[in-house]
Order: sequence, then structure tokens, then C-alpha cells
Amino acid sequence: MSFIASIIDSLSKLSGVLPVFCAVLSCLFSPNLLAETKPINGYILSPLPEAAAARAVRHQRIADRRQGPIVMVHRGAFAFAPENTLEAYAAAMDYGADGCEVDIRRTADGVLVMFHDDGLERMTDAIGPIHQHTYSEVVALRFRSFYGARPGTGLPTLAAVLELARQRAMLLHLDIKEPGLEEDIAKLLDAADVWDHVVEVNEANASELRKNPKLQRLAYKASGLQGGRLDMDPAKVKEALARPGKMILVDDPRVAARELNRPPHRIRLPDSFRAPWPTNLPAIRRDTHSFSPPHFLRALSKRVDGRSLDELEKLLTADFTERTDLEGDVAYQQKRATRIVERAWAAEKIGRLGTKSSRAVQLLEQQVVNRSLHRDWAWHGLDGAMAARALGALRATESVPVLVRAFFAIDPELKKMIQPPANYPYVWTDFRPKLEMVVTLGDLPCEQSKAFLLDYLAMDENAAGKFSAPLFEEATKALLRQDLTRDELKSLLQSRHSAVRGTAILECLDHPTDSRAAMLKAAQPWALDLPTALSQARSGRSWHSPSPRAGPR
Repeated sequence: MSFIASIIDSLSKLSGVLPVFCAVLSCLFSPNLLAETKPINGYILSPLPEAAAARAVRHQRIADRRQGPIVMVHRGAFAFAPENTLEAYAAAMDYGADGCEVDIRRTADGVLVMFHDDGLERMTDAIGPIHQHTYSEVVALRFRSFYGARPGTGLPTLAAVLELARQRAMLLHLDIKEPGLEEDIAKLLDAADVWDHVVEVNEANASELRKNPKLQRLAYKASGLQGGRLDMDPAKVKEALARPGKMILVDDPRVAARELNRPPHRIRLPDSFRAPWPTNLPAIRRDTHSFSPPHFLRALSKRVDGRSLDELEKLLTADFTERTDLEGDVAYQQKRATRIVERAWAAEKIGRLGTKSSRAVQLLEQQVVNRSLHRDWAWHGLDGAMAARALGALRATESVPVLVRAFFAIDPELKKMIQPPANYPYVWTDFRPKLEMVVTLGDLPCEQSKAFLLDYLAMDENAAGKFSAPLFEEATKALLRQDLTRDELKSLLQSRHSAVRGTAILECLDHPTDSRAAMLKAAQPWALDLPTALSQARSGRSWHSPSPRAGPR
């Protein structure tokens, strides 16, 4: 305390400073404030009470963070936990970040939750748009295992994230994924007293929030580090940090923290921070224009769950002639959506059963090739995506040629799609099923799937973009689940594509083997200095729990 005493003695010479300093100092050494592992209510719908002293210290910590340089993490550190979860946000802060970009959507009963996609199937074990499920339904969902989810990891509310932001002095970049949420978001920001935590709000769906005088936006130094794995290139990160502005946005904070000499904290959230089931949920808001209200998916689940393999196979025997029919009224398109989801759900159930039959494999292959078109992105290609996933679950290596041909095929009927994603070629609308095809090929190790993945990663971005949105990160992860030679692994670690190179570095760090450690030391030795070094990964002290898809051990 001699150092602190000397500071106090110096400050005492400045009129009016000492009382303020002593008050802040008493807060800093308060046991309650330092207990950052205090349980966080993952189900809260409104902010928790906060002591005045803690509030003053929090605002000072936020003011200090806002001076920069600021490291913001895209959807949280999703190498350690599923994206947009409390665990992912906390891990980002633990590994040297200043804040997180978060995605906000609303459930059917009006609860603001953190989720990026309009559909649930990529991240969870459910199917369908999140806005068509109630909060009690989505909070009970299980994240798909290969996203590193631990038991108990759940979908957080915005209120819970604001509570975490208060506890960790976390900055926030709000990405509002749908219109009509601004008023409710502003009320929560007021109630939690966290306007100064918000450093940016995406332009779409947030015109009124951006006009609010309480919002103090900060400028980014550079864009694009969160895409293409440029956040794993020390030279690019260093260059970005040197530019004018306050912030950089990354997918993984480790290289930026290394450049800023920020050691990891590893203050872990407790495993049991969940509260009792919510009882004060708002009334359900019904959307009369929705193709599939919440009760539809619940009814569908009852029709599909518990079916035998033969019964599930019958659900896949659809008339594929109607799959591209985009004409007709709302009622007809609703009927088509029902059939698409029914086939998708049946495919998912077949994969979970794990009972492989030639008939099931044949029907799933047909569904991959004849995936459905739909005007609503929530249903487009969903049956084909789930069929590809099921083939991977059944370890149907004989289906690899079908998956490869389906990936390269461009359906001319896609031209019928109304308003494909802005600024994207129409083939990009087929992104979801082709993403699942690439992931599935990693689950089907054989020479043909390996050859496809190597050839794909050798393409340039323009060539890859002719078939779908480039999937270099996903293809790299899939390839690393294959049995690679030293030269093949080295080629990934030294790839001309930053997305391939960066993904390979992280996979070797987070899922280590002796051969990977040796090759990483030879090809990218600087990476061994990152906070998640091999010894930490092996000891289990990092956030990440190795998944079934983590690659060979």
C-alpha cells in the first residue's frame, strides 16, 4: 500500500481531488465489486439493482476503456463458446477485449434475445425462425455440440447481457437484426444505465437509436478484420491498430491482445448461473402474416417425434416437382413451407436415430440434390441442408460423390428467387445447404472428400464465389478433421488465403496434437505465444471444451 499512499500524498496537494479519489479507491477495494464471478441470471428480463458506488466506478472504467485503443469482438469469442452467449462474451473480455458486437432479435412473445441468424438450425437443435418461437422454447434449446457448448449454455436475453456488461465494464456494438426493436432496446439501456457502454449501433433497423443524444458512437480504425481471419495476421492487426479512430473489430481477440500486451484474465462464469424458469413473460405477440406461427412447429414436432425409421422415410418421399414452385397465394406457400420443414425435421430425426439403411441414404441424397426453393429465406433450402447433415451423422461415405456434385451444381431455378440477398449473386441464396455439405464432408473422411476440400481451398475467392458464398473457414475446419500429411497441414498454415491460414492456426492451438504442435512451431512459431498455448488447452484451463468434431487426437 506504500505506492497507493504516495499517490494519495501527491494528489492531496491538488485542491478538491483527494475526497473524490478516496471515494473511488474505497469502491475499487470493495469485496463486492471485485467479485466478478457473481452469478449472473441468464433468464432475467430487466436489469438488476446496482449500488451507487459500484455505478460510479463502472462509469469510470467505461470512460477509461473509451479512450482506446478498443478491441471489439464479433459475436463474442466463439472459439471458446457458442457465439452470442454469455460465455462467449465473457471469454472475449477474459482474453483481452474491451467489448463485443452483439446481435439482437425478438422471440414470439416479445423478449429481446441474442442471436444472429433468422433460423435456429445452424446453432441449435431446433428448426425455424427464432421469432416464431416463444422465449421459454428458445431458452431450453441445446446448442450443437461442435460449437463448444457446455451443458447449461443457453440463449441469453439482452437484459442479461447488459448485466454482464455492467459487471465486466464491457463496451457494446449493437447489431439489431430486425425492425421494430429500437424502443424496447432504449428502455433497457435506460433502466440499466449503460448508454455510455454502447459505442456503435448498426445503421439498419436503428435510425432512431442513432439519433439519440445519449448515444456516443466511436469510429472504427479499420473494417474487415472480423472477416477472412485477418485477426490472425499480426501484421494486419498491428497496421489496423495504428490507423486513426478508436476501435477494431475481430472474431478472436488473442492476436490483438498480444499486440497490446494484455494478458488473459480467465475469470470464469460459474457453471450454475441459471435462474428459475421465468414467470413474468410478456404476452405473446401474434404475427398474422407469418407463414408458420409458433404452434405450427410444436405440432410438427409431435407428428415427427417418436416415428419409426420407416415412417420418417415416408416423409421424405415428396413430389419434388413442386419444390421450385414460387407462384401461388399465401395459403399455398404456407403449405409448401410446411412440407419443407416436415422433410427437414424428418431428415434431422433420421440422423439422430443413427440407424443407417440404403433406403434412408438414397432418400437423403435425393433431398440434397432436390432441395426446395422458397421466397422466404427461413425455408429456402432447409430440407436439403438437414439432409446433408443427416448423411454426415449416418457416416454415409458412399454419399460423398453426390454431395460434391450437388455443391458444384447451380440450379437455374434460383433465378426465380425474389430479392436474393442484397449485392449477392443469386447463387449465394443457396448458401445454407452448401454450408452443410462442406461441414458434412469433414464428417465423411475418405480420399474423395479430402480431395474436394483441398481443391476447394486452392480456389481464389472469385472462383469459389461462382458456387456459393466463399466457405474457406468451414472447409478448413472440415479438412482438419481428415487424416492430413505434414505437407498438407503445412500448406494450410501457410496458405495464401488469410481465412484458411488463420483458421488452421486456431484449430492447431485449440485442438492440439503432437504433429500439429510440431508443424505450428515450424510454420507459425509466433502463434505459440497466444494466451491459449498448447499447455493451457491440454490442462483444460481455457474456455474451450474439445468437441466431437475437433479433429484427430
